[in-house]
Amino acid sequence: MLQTFIDEVIELGFLSQPVSVWRELKGGTQSTVGVFGTEDRPHLYVLKANTKELIESETRFLSLYRGIELLPTVLYADPAHRYFVYDFIPDNTGYVRGNKKKLMTELVDGILAHYVHPESYDAYKSIETSEHTEDSIRYAASFIGGQLGEEDHSLATALSRERSGVTDRGDLYVLHGDFGVHNFLFTDNGLAGVIDPIPVIGGKRYDLLYAFCSSPDELTLPILLHAVQRVEEGREVDIRLLSRDMILELFRRMSTCLRFHPEDFPQYLQAWEEWKKIYASS
Repeated sequence: MLQTFIDEVIELGFLSQPVSVWRELKGGTQSTVGVFGTEDRPHLYVLKANTKELIESETRFLSLYRGIELLPTVLYADPAHRYFVYDFIPDNTGYVRGNKKKLMTELVDGILAHYVHPESYDAYKSIETSEHTEDSIRYAASFIGGQLGEEDHSLATALSRERSGVTDRGDLYVLHGDFGVHNFLFTDNGLAGVIDPIPVIGGKRYDLLYAFCSSPDELTLPILLHAVQRVEEGREVDIRLLSRDMILELFRRMSTCLRFHPEDFPQYLQAWEEWKKIYASS
């Protein structure tokens, strides 16, 4: 399939360089991803194939935010929404833990600050409904199980019922939706790109907390508060509400951690205990 799509792209004749090499990369659960281009003075392209619905959603998101340097620029989108092509974003390293404040600043200034309101509130799934919050906590609880005590499960459930979500349309934006370190590309100079959106509609804090909790290092109030104040442009921050949202995101992240990176669980557990104290004292 990938070779067929690449052949189609070559025949269209819009590439600036001839294609002499290609290879398939490990994509997401459903996606097929290939890199192709030239060997000499390489100019590489990425072709991503997926279901029609996901390709249409992703290309719409990237078109909406065309011009943001950290996001891929779509060079061609198949009219049937089978695949799309974008310039390869070079990277040579992963996230170096211990640089959370720098990373969050780059994400806020480079992407979150440029988020816009949706033209249609039906264009993407909303993550600001009470149903979404409660369902996500129930799903996370099914994986966490006995790794946390009954009181911890009860706290997460109670907070999920308390959180009504963002209801003011002036605070709703088109978000990346899968805004974690697994989708961040880095060079020695820092953040180089952000790929693979699963677009949703919600408050900016959703993507912010998702990114913040996507690695277990430096999950501290001062670093988070700095990022929140930067993205919310000087609004007064209610620490109790922030810590509530942080506890919910940590609970979801611990579930993901246990499934994919169980070695990180002790660090998340330490952060969990610290944030419970912050919530209780706020």
